Amino acid sequence: MNDLHSLMIAVCALLGINPPGVTTYQGYGEGDYVLVSPQVAGRIETLDVVRGQQVHKGDSLFTLEHVAEQEAVDQAKAAADRARSTLADLLKAKRQPELDQLVAARDEAAAALQIAKLNVDRDEKQIKTQAVSQATYDNDKAQLEQAKAKLAASEAALATGQLTTGRDDAIHAAQADVVAADAAEAQAEWKLNEKKVTAAADAYVFDTIYRAGEYINAGQAVVSLLPPPNIRVRFFVPGTDLSHLAVGQAVTIKETGIKEMLSAHITYVSPQAEYSPPELYNRDNRDKLLFMLEAVPDAQPERIHPGLPVDVVVEQK
Repeated sequence: MNDLHSLMIAVCALLGINPPGVTTYQGYGEGDYVLVSPQVAGRIETLDVVRGQQVHKGDSLFTLEHVAEQEAVDQAKAAADRARSTLADLLKAKRQPELDQLVAARDEAAAALQIAKLNVDRDEKQIKTQAVSQATYDNDKAQLEQAKAKLAASEAALATGQLTTGRDDAIHAAQADVVAADAAEAQAEWKLNEKKVTAAADAYVFDTIYRAGEYINAGQAVVSLLPPPNIRVRFFVPGTDLSHLAVGQAVTIKETGIKEMLSAHITYVSPQAEYSPPELYNRDNRDKLLFMLEAVPDAQPERIHPGLPVDVVVEQK
């Protein structure tokens, strides 16, 4: 039943008549064009699209001359690498051969301490029988204390060698240099990327405004795009019909010379009249007030050509 009703509406639209409960309003296609411009100035090196071309998201539109920006990126990367190398060097401990020497010195001190302990233990047993003199015992005790002190010094030296070679303030400064270098590299990369402009969405290339070789200021449009979601239909209805129309209401769009109709829905109702004749306050002429409405196709918006006359068919509820 619904298919038969839709067929009846389509046939009546083709014949230029309205079936019962159906009203047809005149309108035209409209589009919101996207003017694509760079955020930095420069000479256009390549224009990668032509008027009438279909582009997809991420496709290159145009590229500005970027030799200086590429050099700036290379310099920023080199500076960032140097800053990271400096910090890494400050965070390193002593080299392994130096650490090996410190370990050997500690082991030697530990062995000397062990011998000194044995000597003192032996002297303490023999001094009771006067097998050793008091002087020998005192000398061995002094050697034991020296061995303890030497081992402690060796262990401290090894622990220091295992620490980083840089002072805290030098390390903090190097860390700040790395952060600054990374930020400079990111800024240089951004400037380089801004020289290469790509499509933000699928779109139809409506026009190319400049050519390769021309100089463009920042914010100056180079390409005009028309994404399908930006296409809609504007139509006009008398003020007396506004009570039957509302945002979200389903309508049907009939294009000139095309049999297949498009389903759509109303997205905007103007709050003021587009046409106000001098006889505004004449009750008999109030039906001359026209209000603009907009409708968006539910599918295939690219079929609507901006400026092309269309008929908008509305079923009365």
